[in-house]
Amino acid sequence: MLADFQQAMADLTASPRLCNDARRDPGLMARHYTLSPMEARRLQAMVEHPGMACACIVYRANRLAPLALNLRATCAALGPALRPLADAYWAEYPEGNVHFYIESARFCDFVADALAQGAELPEGVAAALAVDRARVRAALAESRLEARRAATGA
Repeated sequence: MLADFQQAMADLTASPRLCNDARRDPGLMARHYTLSPMEARRLQAMVEHPGMACACIVYRANRLAPLALNLRATCAALGPALRPLADAYWAEYPEGNVHFYIESARFCDFVADALAQGAELPEGVAAALAVDRARVRAALAESRLEARRAATGA
């Protein structure tokens, strides 16, 4: 049960929508996770606490940071389309990668796939993505090379 409680807590932090759903439906978490009655009450108290919104904001800011830092042109080109696209990306990839270049490269692939599937994104996204994607791939390759050098002492 503890593992389900911990997973439920992580899932709530990562999803404002799940928090809102749990607020509206107090039995939701107990139906989707194996929880003791005390764990279910604690999760419900968490989603109803005003501080939970802050936890969600911090989580999303941490997920957005690598994109904002490494994909500036793409983020600027996306404009208001960034939020729904990031939401879709985070839904598909709920676990972020702490390596900023890996997370950024994965988002680039996600946006490229969306474009290939005909997603209607603002003009200029494809060009900005091409530039950012090439730069991120080069930085990622260099970071892996540096890690190999450090591991071998070269």
